[in-house]
Amino acid sequence: MPVVIAVRYRLKPGKREELLSFVMDNVINTRKEPGNIAYSHYASLEDEQEMFVFEMWERLEDVDKHIETPHYIEFSKKRQPMLESYDSRSYDASLRRVRDKAPRWD
Repeated sequence: MPVVIAVRYRLKPGKREELLSFVMDNVINTRKEPGNIAYSHYASLEDEQEMFVFEMWERLEDVDKHIETPHYIEFSKKRQPMLESYDSRSYDASLRRVRDKAPRWD
């Protein structure tokens, strides 16, 4: 079953630029992982402390393997002391297959 993960977190004040200095390494390496369909990290336009991560994986097992990779472990260690709050939600992405059968809006 395909899985979508949506993560929203807040950084401590003044930590955005520091996070942005090392986040791309994690994004690039995660996109190379088996089972990864999409992985993007976003900085809020309205709130300097807010970040959003969108992930899509072929299977939940791929996510389990991802959190054990050296690049993710290193990223998490660097990010952890910068966090003010963190919220992660997982969703069944099976319905994404509808796009192959349903017309687009354009």
